[in-house]
Amino acid sequence: MIYGLGPRGRRVYEAIRERIARGDLAPGAKLPSHRELAVDFGVAPMTVRQVLGTLEADGLVLRQPGRGTFVQAPDGPTVLIVDGDVDVRTILTAYIGEVGLGAVAASGPAEGLAALIADPTIGLVVGSIRLPAVTDGADFIRTVRRRWPELPLAALSTYSDDLNELHGTEAWPVLIMSKPVRLSQLREVIRLALGSRATRFRQAGT
Repeated sequence: MIYGLGPRGRRVYEAIRERIARGDLAPGAKLPSHRELAVDFGVAPMTVRQVLGTLEADGLVLRQPGRGTFVQAPDGPTVLIVDGDVDVRTILTAYIGEVGLGAVAASGPAEGLAALIADPTIGLVVGSIRLPAVTDGADFIRTVRRRWPELPLAALSTYSDDLNELHGTEAWPVLIMSKPVRLSQLREVIRLALGSRATRFRQAGT
């Protein structure tokens, strides 16, 4: 898990994960050697080895002895994470990798909506209610509900009062997770949201 990485390792992990999430490194693409990555990121080769091991454990890459490291194609639908805190995005991405799904991370509503339009494999949205203000998160949830009404959505909230603006409306999120999120909690949300539909991909909205 990413918890076993130091600050430099987490920085490298997040950067490579973001490249995979954005599609800069497509499934099947070969990563530069660990020595090249070490020079690129200004870290020790051992740090890169640890990062690649964590990425492999999360199901994002596959290391093949004598051939190199390759980007893995995720099984099942992708989970979209929308949160302004890079640490939260990193932890949730690692958790989702442990569950065996791919993740796409967005720092705010605009990035989240762009990801939903561009990536039809997204089958679940996990979005913070504070993006950064409560009204921003509420507006994001309303937009997702309106454009993709069948798409499961889980709201991340630190304070229960954050959801008051949505209470009693059609945009009320059925699935709610409190911060800090635990792996067991995320597993249950994924089970409830996807269940046997884990291989059913959403059609791109308009």
